[in-house]
Amino acid sequence: MRFFSVEEASRLVPLLTKTFGRVRPWVERVQKLAEVLDAPDAPPDTAETRAFREEREQLLERIRGELGPLQEMGLEIKGADGLVDFHARRGEEPVYLCWRYGEDAVAHWHDLKAGFSGRRPIDSPDDFEPTYLS
Repeated sequence: MRFFSVEEASRLVPLLTKTFGRVRPWVERVQKLAEVLDAPDAPPDTAETRAFREEREQLLERIRGELGPLQEMGLEIKGADGLVDFHARRGEEPVYLCWRYGEDAVAHWHDLKAGFSGRRPIDSPDDFEPTYLS
């Protein structure tokens, strides 16, 4: 498992912004297709529904292709619309640094079990351990 300093995580924000800027419209389209395909009154297996399923699968594959390299870097994608956690250490405590699409820097953190609702502002980057890459 890779740990990030606040500085390291923030250096990735331009890449994250660019990547999620591309991915977010695809995610929205997948959600719309899912609403149509999963509706209780969805039409039976027709050429149109097959086309919708195919489009959804193609978009999901594109999304996975864009987000996969980020996961390989050690980032945890919590939402394909742009929510990312970075493993970090606050003193001896393992925590997540947290970033959401539209934020200019990594400026929040939360406990491993708290999730997004437990986000707290980073008062001082020095509260988090530097890594050998910092």
